[in-house]
Amino acid sequence: MSLSKKGYLVLFVGMLLLISSIFFTTNWSITSWLVLFIVSLLFCTVGIIMLIIHLVKQIKLEKQNK
Repeated sequence: MSLSKKGYLVLFVGMLLLISSIFFTTNWSITSWLVLFIVSLLFCTVGIIMLIIHLVKQIKLEKQNK
């Protein structure tokens, strides 16, 4: 699996966790909700960083091919 696919997958999982932490955790304690929210933010951040790394590698590769 390439870096961009992994980045999209991690970002997708993070978004699903973020949506579930916002809309589907109404009866949870604040600690449980906060843990899920922070984990979802971490997944989103890691996914975005992976996509940025892939983009930088693609730009460097295109510059080398010119």
